[in-house]
Amino acid sequence: MTTPHQDLETIITKRNCLLTEETLDLEEDELPREKCLLTEETLDLEEDDLNANSEYSLTLLAKVASLKKINTKAVYSVLFKAWNPSKGMKIQNLDENIFCITFNHEWDRKRILDSWPWSVISSHLVVRDWPLHLALRDIDFNLSPFWIRICGLPPNQMTKPNAEKIANKIGVLKEIDFTANGKISWFKYLRIRVEIDIQKPLHTGFNGNKEPHKKAWVHL
Repeated sequence: MTTPHQDLETIITKRNCLLTEETLDLEEDELPREKCLLTEETLDLEEDDLNANSEYSLTLLAKVASLKKINTKAVYSVLFKAWNPSKGMKIQNLDENIFCITFNHEWDRKRILDSWPWSVISSHLVVRDWPLHLALRDIDFNLSPFWIRICGLPPNQMTKPNAEKIANKIGVLKEIDFTANGKISWFKYLRIRVEIDIQKPLHTGFNGNKEPHKKAWVHL
């Protein structure tokens, strides 16, 4: 003889079996299909370069190259002390470790952009202009300029053409450290500023021709 409690368990078990084994004819939701059509449609959007330029002319984009999420206040504190902007600055978090920094004077913005590289909390900081025709997701934060010393060259090979040749093997040449009259700034080495891909391994040197039929290791 079964009890009411046992009968209830039997009913629940049978219903559960039916629910898991039965093929249900469910209605399709048309919303995802309509949404897909909207994203594939090409809209002819207007461009307002004049107003955009006035809004973004004093801004820089900055990305902290770190796997850890960096706090906006910490970034602001470090950069404000390091940069010491003459007219102050504002910072806004746009995405994980990506910030928009707005200055109140063009001189500050240009000085920061020209004085790369920078670091924040033991991590490299990539600084970029924001081109008006690019969305944030389309901006390449993998390229960053570094000053590189070329050590081990004899004096007769410390020339601008050689500096350009070496830089082009590393990345994109931005600047050669020569004096105004075309002399090298440092007697022991050449110094070049090159934009490189920070995702790739750094070059440590190359084989140079020190004498005819002889190779010499040149350090970077």
